[in-house]
Amino acid sequence: MKRAIPSLLAVAMLVGFGVRTAAAQEEVKPLAVSHDLEGRDNCLMCHKTGVMEAPVAPESHVDRTNEVCLLCHGPDAPMQTADAAAVAHDLEGRDNCLMCHKTGVMEAPVAPENHAEIANEHCTMCHKPAG
Repeated sequence: MKRAIPSLLAVAMLVGFGVRTAAAQEEVKPLAVSHDLEGRDNCLMCHKTGVMEAPVAPESHVDRTNEVCLLCHGPDAPMQTADAAAVAHDLEGRDNCLMCHKTGVMEAPVAPENHAEIANEHCTMCHKPAG
């Protein structure tokens, strides 16, 4: 009997990390944390090496700290609850998002209140440059 080989997307969903499917070229949201965080809020304690069969954080997350995990994987995170708007301009020379997207600076849209703790270097994790 032949054994079915799970698709890359199914494996990624099982492991809990978003991937870009080759056929559809559409973004898949990362899975939200599926366990209680009380006493288990140090994500990298388990997800750095796969303790107790926890999914290992992918290589693309190597420089990310515990503080940013819930920006994408928190059940109420903006990435989980809404689709982020694409960046409508070129980022060359304009990659300091908060220089323009904060109250009173320009007529650019102001970053919403739920982005207050999000550092500038994390904006493009959700907001992809258009084009």
